[in-house]
Amino acid sequence: MALPEQIVERLSRESVQTPGWSSRLLMFSGTIFFISFALYMGIVFGYEPYLEKQVADLDGQIKSFDQKIPQEEQSKLISFYSQMSNIQGVFRSHITSSKLFEWLEKNTETNVYYTRLNLVSFSGQVNLAGVSKTVEDFSKQLIVFQKNSLVQRVAVNSFNISTNNLWQFDITLYLTSDALSQSVAQQ
Repeated sequence: MALPEQIVERLSRESVQTPGWSSRLLMFSGTIFFISFALYMGIVFGYEPYLEKQVADLDGQIKSFDQKIPQEEQSKLISFYSQMSNIQGVFRSHITSSKLFEWLEKNTETNVYYTRLNLVSFSGQVNLAGVSKTVEDFSKQLIVFQKNSLVQRVAVNSFNISTNNLWQFDITLYLTSDALSQSVAQQ
């Protein structure tokens, strides 16, 4: 059965509407595009020339400052800065022997005492000569050194009994690279 003519006319006059979400999505993406485009154009044609002008102004200030100070003064200043930087580096890696003595005091057995200490700073070696009452005291001292995290290894150079029945020894401690820096006191 066919539709009456009045209904067909009315349907043809009414506009066809698309679902609302597609037009809103198109409007949202278009708005985001135009905002992004406006920001890009603002950065390219506004902010970038501003930054380039600032860089050029600073370069000009540097050149004028460079011309105000004679070349001889500049070389003296550079030399002084280099010396200060080197001194700062030396102090950063400076060996503090007092902290080494504190560390040695904390890590020495009661029946052991030292007669000589030789610190070879660049290689991280500490040569110790000393005396212990018994062989067990010397063994305990070696174990203390070997268990310490600052000591890489221990070398026994000599170990013998003296005329007064004390055991004399000569050892070399090979310390880690940061053991002789200012962090020694923390161990």
